[in-house]
Amino acid sequence: MSRSGALRALLRRSLGVVAPVGAAGGAWLWARPECGCKAAPRKRVAIYGGTFDPPTNSHMTCAGEKPGQQCGAHTCGRNRAGAAVPGSMPRLILIIHSGSADEVWLIPCGPRPDKPHLQTTPLDRYCMCQIAVNSSFSPSFPVQVSDLETFRETAFYTYDLLQSLREQYPEIDFAFVIGSDWLQAKSNITQWRSKNPHWKPGMPEEQKLIVTGDQLLKDFDFLVIPRPGFNVESTPEDPSGLQRYGPRLRWMQMPEDFALIRGNLSATEIRQRAAAEQSRGGKLTAIQGLIPPGVVSFIRRKELYYRK
Repeated sequence: MSRSGALRALLRRSLGVVAPVGAAGGAWLWARPECGCKAAPRKRVAIYGGTFDPPTNSHMTCAGEKPGQQCGAHTCGRNRAGAAVPGSMPRLILIIHSGSADEVWLIPCGPRPDKPHLQTTPLDRYCMCQIAVNSSFSPSFPVQVSDLETFRETAFYTYDLLQSLREQYPEIDFAFVIGSDWLQAKSNITQWRSKNPHWKPGMPEEQKLIVTGDQLLKDFDFLVIPRPGFNVESTPEDPSGLQRYGPRLRWMQMPEDFALIRGNLSATEIRQRAAAEQSRGGKLTAIQGLIPPGVVSFIRRKELYYRK
């Protein structure tokens, strides 16, 4: 068994998780008890990617409120190339409340050589997400954590990530979560790139990536969350303002009786406070109550975010 395979097996035993039937490695979900009710023909899953460095209480609040949930009823921010952007926090609470998805899968990004400021390993961030989710919600709650990128050499590009998920779970309909800030002129999704499947060693390096943004918009659904200061212009011909970007984008729609709960807690602030606490004995009192207690303990035990 390879080192990554041994780590997967150890994590599954210690965290009490199982792989889905027919899964070809990669993402796996917490085992959930059978409810005895008839499931929907196809499950709808919203993909929320990011660094989660570390996961905060705001993440859990955003992921955690789902009123009127019924059995069978149904990110990550990415940069212009389509790779995960640290600190980009779409509001999961909108996904849950709107009923746009049966489940939300959090996918901590894999290694990012282009982001040298990342101090934590993908495995550390994955473990923190598991601790946060499973100390905040019951095992049957529809928020899951995936290790799809944890053991990879580099993070997925968005198109490659969604293609991989579709291949592993052909019975699931996936939607990728973005904010309205990614529909601005400087963030042209049509120019997002992915790996060239035909590239081989010896070929020019500039051919290693190809533009697949147009194909991405044609092949996958996008859930768009409005963000303050990033408006999308509507027209009589396009009342939503989204059709100009592609046929498979739609806004999150909140029920009439629900108000958006906003959270401004920053993972950057958590890291800065943890580093400052090092000179005060490392008790991390400045981040207590801002992240789940188990994540605080994990950070302290591994001395994450301390100044070296």
